Amino acid sequence: MKCKGLFLTLALVLSTAVFGQRYGVVDTDYILKSLPEYAQAKSQIDKLSEQWAGEVSALQSELESLKDALDAERILLSPEKLEKREEGIEAKQAEVIALQQKYFGPEGQLFEKRNQLVQPIQDKVFGAVQAVARKRKLELVLDKSAQSGVLFVDKDKDYSDEVLNSLKR
Repeated sequence: MKCKGLFLTLALVLSTAVFGQRYGVVDTDYILKSLPEYAQAKSQIDKLSEQWAGEVSALQSELESLKDALDAERILLSPEKLEKREEGIEAKQAEVIALQQKYFGPEGQLFEKRNQLVQPIQDKVFGAVQAVARKRKLELVLDKSAQSGVLFVDKDKDYSDEVLNSLKR
């Protein structure tokens, strides 16, 4: 019985602390999509991505052609020529993988370009969110676009437009 009373008291104390917090919500996707510089950066990244994907695709087509030619001529080739062709195919396959990693890998050029173009914009948005949070004396700001599990937000607690307006000034 004593344990239940202690638990109830502890729950009551903790719940009053939670209700005392001032919170707000922003939608960073909405904010970013509303910024022209973000659209421009995204367009540049998309163009580069398409260009690099084309290069990788062309190299993959060459690889497929080599494989098809080998399959068609396999019976006619001597063991030495067969081995040489297979080595050429392995080299081309390694070249395809290296090019994919160069452009699209975790430390590839696409990742670097995205950091170069988008990161400053995201930092600017984060600064604006912090400024609005300080102005509104918010203790907690959630991002409803970050798949954080926010299921409902009262429109009065959504400060996305205010952040966007502060960025446009």
